[in-house]
Amino acid sequence: MKFGIVLYPHFPAEMTATKALEYALRQVRAAREGGFDGVFASQHFAMGATEQMFQPIPLLARVAAEAQGMTLGTSVFLLSLHQPLEAAELTATLDIISGGRFRFGVGMGYRDVEFASLGIPKNTRSGRLEEAVAVVRRLWAEDNVTWKGKYFQLQNVTISPKPVQRPGPPIWVGADTLPGVARAARIGDAWLTSPRHSRTFIREAVKVYREQRQALGLPVNPPIFFREMYVASSRKDAEQEIRDSFERLYHAYHRHGQPGERYDLNFEELKEQRIVVGDPREVTQEVRRYQEEFGADYMFFRLYYLGMDPEKSVECIRLFGREVIPAFAGVARKA
Repeated sequence: MKFGIVLYPHFPAEMTATKALEYALRQVRAAREGGFDGVFASQHFAMGATEQMFQPIPLLARVAAEAQGMTLGTSVFLLSLHQPLEAAELTATLDIISGGRFRFGVGMGYRDVEFASLGIPKNTRSGRLEEAVAVVRRLWAEDNVTWKGKYFQLQNVTISPKPVQRPGPPIWVGADTLPGVARAARIGDAWLTSPRHSRTFIREAVKVYREQRQALGLPVNPPIFFREMYVASSRKDAEQEIRDSFERLYHAYHRHGQPGERYDLNFEELKEQRIVVGDPREVTQEVRRYQEEFGADYMFFRLYYLGMDPEKSVECIRLFGREVIPAFAGVARKA
């Protein structure tokens, strides 16, 4: 069993970007010292005046120096908003920087402002994602690639350098609906869950994912579990620390039209099926539930929420590394 962290994606406008980067580096150092395997970063554009967000590719390139020997990955890179040639070149470089430990988590995106600002019709996002994944794979693996698709065209294109991993890094595909999960099973190396997903949805989706992989004769790799997590000395302290920030985040998902499930719920309703929360013993038990029910062998966590004291997220990482990770020592498998 391996674990990772997501570098806090949103940080408040009143925090300087320099200070936010400093905290991100502290999170990485704490994760490495605590025995975590991976560091992941997310992508959005045009966050507005009230919050800020680093772009994942340059952020991961910077933190690589602090994360030697660790997996680096995106969760997720909004591939529908990019040209696959650009994505293939950027990720090949990151794979080299990481020593062949990069994982390419991709998704479609959902925010209207992003599609409108980049001049991309939102109703093309699923087709662009599927086609872009295929083009990126070919560019990583082949020379003189020619592609004449609905959304992208290439004529005798070769990227260099290519990734360390051959034929390329694993591609984890995010999806929030059952048809999306079936697509992820078809085009990706694994389905990447979202921390927003309830366990009820995951149960339904895992069945779709496994059936689709089996029907295609593909290896049924376990999904990659991206979950909400917060561990403290007691459940009361853990829930109190994240309650307001967590509820605020999910209500923002509702306002932005995030697809999938209902998010306009109170903390008590939201937490039951989404957050791995409590003291170290309770968190260990909850992680084992994912391992036993879904075959999880890789989990990474969001553990900072907008408005929290970022120092608390560093303490959470250290506590998880000190008291939870040792309980899973030796239960590891390559993601």
